[in-house]
Amino acid sequence: MTIQWYPGHMTRAKRMIKEELKLVDGLLEVVDARVPESSRNPEIKELTNKPRLIVLSKTDLADPLQTQKWLEYWKGQDENIVETDLLKGQGLGEIRASVARTFPNLKRTPRLLVVGIPNVGKSTLINGLTKRRAAGVGARPGVTKGKQWLSAPGMQLLDSPGILWPKFEDQEVAQRLALVASIRDEILDLVELVWYLMQFLAEHYPTALSARFGEFDEGEHPLEAIGRRRGCLLKGGVVDFNQAASTVLKDFRTGKLGRITLDLYSKE
Repeated sequence: MTIQWYPGHMTRAKRMIKEELKLVDGLLEVVDARVPESSRNPEIKELTNKPRLIVLSKTDLADPLQTQKWLEYWKGQDENIVETDLLKGQGLGEIRASVARTFPNLKRTPRLLVVGIPNVGKSTLINGLTKRRAAGVGARPGVTKGKQWLSAPGMQLLDSPGILWPKFEDQEVAQRLALVASIRDEILDLVELVWYLMQFLAEHYPTALSARFGEFDEGEHPLEAIGRRRGCLLKGGVVDFNQAASTVLKDFRTGKLGRITLDLYSKE
């Protein structure tokens, strides 16, 4: 399976972001802690040299040891970064403090553009900072549409649609982004995608599947076994592999397989 997904609205969104960068003092770049490197759009850095704060989201779903390694690495690269659990509101105070430190001499409230690829938590961040449900939230790419200026303590926020980059040179990056729902499921072969996930888990998180679905017999196809155990069956008792794959994928995305990071730190 080769994954390439860059619908027309992302081209328009990129043009819009270029124009909006002229209106702001800096950026809040939201990054998914499960894919901390893969979920950073390389084009964002090319668009501007304005101050940027990295907001590491969904840390409650990520491997805490891996998260700590990535945090230490980025701080060693002089990146300004805050670890958050946005569903619990953790890290919002640190974001406000970091913004205040970044613009100490600004005579007005800093204006910040919230950027990031689809489904990394931009809207959840905005809702947390503004203390109200102001931005649309959804577990699929493409929820945020149009321009939204929003007031938050110590800052003005400009929302932006999530954008990817035109071509994935590394298909493993594409598969990781697909697993965290930054690419629409409708264009994917979910069975092949979940098989990739299961192989990754077998190597790096070997107890994740058995802890959730039970031990597998030798020679038993894990996805087929999961399908039978979860009742994912067609007529005649044949396993529905697509339904079984959807079950595994949902459990991964909701953290029921444990705290898992797909981008394993390897910068040593």
